[in-house]
Amino acid sequence: MQTRLAGFRWRRPRTRASAFRRRTARVTIFSLRLSQRGGVVSKARTRSGNVPSTATSFIGRRQQRKEIRDRLAGGRLVSLIGPGGVGKTRLALQVADEMNHLFDNGVYFVDLAPVSDGGDVPAAVIHALGIVDQSNRDATAKLIEYLRDREILLILDNCEHVLRGSVALVSEILRHAPSTRILVTTRTSLMVTEEFLYPVPPLTVPDDAAPVTIESLSQFESIRLLQERAEAASPSFVLNEHNAAAAARLCIQLEGIPLAIELAVARMRILSIDQILERLTDRFGLLTVGSRSAAPRQQTLRSLVDWSFALCTEPERHLWARLSVFAGSFDLTSAEGVCCDGYGEDSGHPTTTTLDLVGSLVNQSILGVEGQESSMRFRMLETIREYGAEILALTGDSERFRSRHRQYFLDVVKDLERSWCGPDQAAAAKWMRVERENLRAALETAAPGDSYQLELIAGLRYRWYADGYIAEGRRWVDEALDAPDGDRAPTPARAKALWVAARVCLLQGDHEVAARRLDECEALATRLALADAAAHCLGLRGLAAQLRGDLAEAESQFEVALRELADVGETAEWLMASFEYAVVLSLGGRSADALAVSTSALSVCRQRDERWARSYLKWSQGLDHWLQGDFTAAHATAADALRDHRVFDPSLGTALMTELLAWIAGSTGQFERAAQLIGASRSLWRRTGTELAAFGPNLTGYHSVCRGQLEQVMAPRALSTALQTGAKRSPTGIIAYALAEQVADSIPEDEPPALTSRQQEIAALISKGLTSPQIGAALVISVRTVESHIENIMTRLGFVSRSQIASWYIGQSR
Repeated sequence: MQTRLAGFRWRRPRTRASAFRRRTARVTIFSLRLSQRGGVVSKARTRSGNVPSTATSFIGRRQQRKEIRDRLAGGRLVSLIGPGGVGKTRLALQVADEMNHLFDNGVYFVDLAPVSDGGDVPAAVIHALGIVDQSNRDATAKLIEYLRDREILLILDNCEHVLRGSVALVSEILRHAPSTRILVTTRTSLMVTEEFLYPVPPLTVPDDAAPVTIESLSQFESIRLLQERAEAASPSFVLNEHNAAAAARLCIQLEGIPLAIELAVARMRILSIDQILERLTDRFGLLTVGSRSAAPRQQTLRSLVDWSFALCTEPERHLWARLSVFAGSFDLTSAEGVCCDGYGEDSGHPTTTTLDLVGSLVNQSILGVEGQESSMRFRMLETIREYGAEILALTGDSERFRSRHRQYFLDVVKDLERSWCGPDQAAAAKWMRVERENLRAALETAAPGDSYQLELIAGLRYRWYADGYIAEGRRWVDEALDAPDGDRAPTPARAKALWVAARVCLLQGDHEVAARRLDECEALATRLALADAAAHCLGLRGLAAQLRGDLAEAESQFEVALRELADVGETAEWLMASFEYAVVLSLGGRSADALAVSTSALSVCRQRDERWARSYLKWSQGLDHWLQGDFTAAHATAADALRDHRVFDPSLGTALMTELLAWIAGSTGQFERAAQLIGASRSLWRRTGTELAAFGPNLTGYHSVCRGQLEQVMAPRALSTALQTGAKRSPTGIIAYALAEQVADSIPEDEPPALTSRQQEIAALISKGLTSPQIGAALVISVRTVESHIENIMTRLGFVSRSQIASWYIGQSR
């Protein structure tokens, strides 16, 4: 017995548990290999699979490719989701090429576009894998048997139109083939538990507000794509200083969509970039010449969007068309307020809420999502919005929903106007900033000078002169009140717009037009018995006199105006008139009376938790302290005013407060600081669309005295450098410096500004074109935290845009 057993080696019988452990160990080893940095393996492998080669080079998206590779190493299902033409398939092919050597059994690409029935998805995958099985078994069973013990990366391209069949197959593979990774491209989420959604953004585009140079453009992916494809299509094409600005505008208008850029390049054989830009008003008619080797839906821009539209249900199509009336982004509340009017119930579809339909359009990449602290906002690419606008026009509903859009925003503006003098001022100012594109659209689609447009312009007055958009407000009031074909009927709406226009004109130093506006307003107030308009005119006559330097006239007008404004319940305007009256009294040497007026108004501000007028009233007290020679109290009060005001967009109030702090600094021998603050205020005045001269000879005189003092005590070069340093700071940086916060320290010219390690990380991701939500996802921090870091970076570097951060980081990295 011992002889017979000597060569025998006992083996434990196989069980399901032991087989599971072996598979688990194999998957663990596979995952570790995939996660090795850079994808380096101990043994080179021959690339295998069926991934098609590409005829053109791949542009950009380095960070996105790394993130996708990392996600595939840590998970088994990654879905590249985004609208048509954004480059999902091309990105997937590039990732597949970079990861091919990591999979023992290869990388396989399955194009599902030709598949019309979800039940045929398994057969399409079997065909792509080259599986030979003549049995009559179910296709899914054949596939699972083949994949069960193989290390494969499976790319399922274009799943959206066979979503149910794709979901069923993916679920089976995840359950029974543990070594298979799946990369999906789709316009619609699969909604599978293990799915990691990776939104594919458009290529990075230049900042519309930033200056254009050949050097700065090279950092943007869309420009690099345009240049490379244009040079291939037309060997004579050269991107130079003559066409750089046009190239930037083209990429901006095409929103960085790779397919749209490729289609535009095809037109460059017969059209210049400027000519293409002129014809982009009909982008669907222009961008119609694509590659003959591309899928039919990718040969024209229209067919690409047609494909998405065909996949939507009728209610989804209705909402898509209606949402086209929004400009820029919008939130769910405004979508419900404007668009909620039945979504195809007559056609037999069940009633669906706007919330459900918005969710469906997000899942199908028709709508993009933007995080805004406490709420989510949605945005359409311009191509998708224009398509929806065409559909809405075909239904005959364009004017109906544009009218609803206008009325919705007018109603909200009126609510904000009524509650302005209270604790929600900062939120109201922010709302007007966030909704600026929709507010402009509402103004633009209204009839020139009609009651609606006049009411909206007047209701937005706090955007014009409280939030720093004086030039914009002046343009709108002039267009509305002086429209050649406008309605000039004597109405309360016109009277209100007239006194708002008068204030805007005065803040720009245009006394002649302001007087004309007030004359007409007073005539209307008398004719229509409008006591509130008459009271406003009195206050504005006082302001006009003050800004001319006629303090006696200003005082007599304000004395009456304060009583009249109080009688008609115009508290917000009464507070501002109190501020202006207090300034007149201080300039006239009546310090005690000035402090009495401002103190009385400040008590009302405290009762109402009002901050905007409060900041101006504190400024008036700071000015009075300075005029009296109490520089300590002046600085403390002026700084307190600026702290109150910083919650509003840097505006003329910020400029006024910075000026006063500069004068105080000059009076106390802080000449370097005074010079930087003078330079900073100069940039703020330009930003608001006005200048200090508009505020009368007294303040201009104080500025001149301060500037003259600095010229006497500082060397010309030192003064010039200080002025430029102050002017180069961002508005946020100016406020921080004025308040003597940490960022106030000057930075040696020969030493690059130091950022924290986290700020360096964020600057690096900005340079790669990532949005704030994408940066947050990459660093596992909130979008709000990302925005806070970006603000601190701009403060530290003295920048005002993300593109400046990107350019700086690229320059530092060279």
